Amino acid sequence: MPFNLSDKSILVVDDSPIMRMFLVMNMRRMLRVNITEAVNGQDALTKLMNGKFDLLLTDMNMPEMGGAELVRFVRNGLQRDMPIVIITTKGESKDRDLGMRLGANSYLTKPVDVKELIKTILTHLGGYKF
Repeated sequence: MPFNLSDKSILVVDDSPIMRMFLVMNMRRMLRVNITEAVNGQDALTKLMNGKFDLLLTDMNMPEMGGAELVRFVRNGLQRDMPIVIITTKGESKDRDLGMRLGANSYLTKPVDVKELIKTILTHLGGYKF
């Protein structure tokens, strides 16, 4: 049974159409949530400046503007308190430490476990404790 988060909006940022499709498909299946997609950090900034989002899911390695720079912009005032989840192929502890130092709330590595993704989103948006 899906969770109803219809009053919440998530911005999904990844340059891979396949990854975006995977994330969006699974979030729509498990959560009733509004989802907007962006293809890189620059595209995400434009959408962040023109709308309100409750959660940011971002890749780190993208053309034009990567996730690290995007997280810095968000944390330096754009939507300072919005939870940020990094989803990336960079799984080493130094990469995770950097992501968390930049201001991410959670850090998931690809391939993403769907249950872990949903659990992470619910923790940040639904107030669920697991």
